[in-house]
Amino acid sequence: MKISRIIFTLAILSTCLFACDDNTDGIGSSIIDNLDNVDVTCDTFSVASKTVEAGPVYSRSSTGYLGKVKDPETNAYIKGDFTTQFYTLEGTQLPDKESIASKLKNGEIIADSCVIYLYYDNYFGDSLSTMKVKAMELKKPMEEKGKYYSDFDPETLCRTDKGAVNVNKTYTLYDLAADTVAKKIKIKLPNSTLDNEGNIKKYAYYDQNQKPYYNYGSYLMHKFYENKDNYKNTYAFIHKVCPGFYFKSTDGLGSMAYINMSQMLVYYKYKYEKTADDGTKKDTTVNVVTTFAGTEEVIQSSKISGNNGKINIEEINDDSSIYTYEKSPAGLYTELEIPVDEIFQNHENDTINSASIALSKVNNNSYEKYGFGVPSTLLLLPKDTLKSFFEEGKLPDNKISYLATYSSTSSTVGTATNAYTFHNIADLIKYMRSQRGKREDWNKVYVVPVSTTYETVNTRQQLVKVENDMSLTSTRIVRGDGKKDPDNKKDIKLKLTVIYSKFQKK
Repeated sequence: MKISRIIFTLAILSTCLFACDDNTDGIGSSIIDNLDNVDVTCDTFSVASKTVEAGPVYSRSSTGYLGKVKDPETNAYIKGDFTTQFYTLEGTQLPDKESIASKLKNGEIIADSCVIYLYYDNYFGDSLSTMKVKAMELKKPMEEKGKYYSDFDPETLCRTDKGAVNVNKTYTLYDLAADTVAKKIKIKLPNSTLDNEGNIKKYAYYDQNQKPYYNYGSYLMHKFYENKDNYKNTYAFIHKVCPGFYFKSTDGLGSMAYINMSQMLVYYKYKYEKTADDGTKKDTTVNVVTTFAGTEEVIQSSKISGNNGKINIEEINDDSSIYTYEKSPAGLYTELEIPVDEIFQNHENDTINSASIALSKVNNNSYEKYGFGVPSTLLLLPKDTLKSFFEEGKLPDNKISYLATYSSTSSTVGTATNAYTFHNIADLIKYMRSQRGKREDWNKVYVVPVSTTYETVNTRQQLVKVENDMSLTSTRIVRGDGKKDPDNKKDIKLKLTVIYSKFQKK
């Protein structure tokens, strides 16, 4: 009898240990010393769930979204526009002003051209769809301390006065050289028109003080030569020279580009004295380019809009519904109501060793040529901590916030097939119990699609960033009804498994 008891205890504990993550501190440490005095039990609970509208989401991201598509599930239209600033290295230098060879007839130095490239490593939809984008110059920057959400309209920050950058570009994402050359959308900023004598007939660009320039690149060059402190760091460059640009999708339907980097290139010529092998000196003119990059070091933010009003949330959550949604960007989340009181009922003096829940994916029955992808990663966290989590750039702590990745197979012990498995949320349940009566939604959590960034540190992958997933994803999750004490626990639709332990008095 004693041996059977020990075997059962070890079996339960092994299940617990395999289901736990690295934060299950000390589980089983005291049990090993005296297994005969420990009771280990396991129970399952029904969890209620429903679909909720995400609303505007914190949209500062390393990726910008540009285009317009139709959601095949809801028939809602989703449009992506984005804003970016440009980064400049500290102490950026241009050649001596006297060496610039690109000049007008009157001797004024100019840039030969100025081009903005929007690079994308991925996209959704039909690459042959004809799209149109408008590039607009900001009159003032988006501030670092600002909290920008997906409903923020950058157009309110754009210049509307004479001579501002306001360029339309028609494009497709189709690229014959996609495998060998970085995919990009090229936006060339206009040059002034010249008469037959080489004099400016019509200026292409005016700054906010209405001073004219040959093109935007010429403006950037002149701001450097006026005061090199304008370029001493990125903050100075953004606030004194170039606040940034807003790229607005204005026409077309069928594709969404995921912009992973932006570049602004200023082309010009300069001359220098070259010494030949024989000692003779000769003036040499070369073509050069100065580059400014839109990277994660500066603000990049996407605006997501469309007619999501077509989504009837009441219809999705009616009694006949058998699933909930996870949909991005700024789409739909799943809300779980954890039965905390029921979990602790008759277990007030027990230790919760492990608590796991698997969100089973509902597969689509129909094929869509351009169907949304499945979210790769979901974040689970208390409902009222959602805003602060993203605004403060937090990472999951495995205490009240957790990550789960989609698994098509049960590749590891405790991982469900075709599901997102949160392996051990025991600490979350304990936290919820401590918040009972203190918070309105103390027992509710959101499940949110997110994108993650990892870096290699000492040969190990380390999570460094979690952001709202702004890409086009959608999946359905088996809906839970939260029924208490079902007659047959096998019929529980959304199951939370809890493992308890307690010491028996001798």
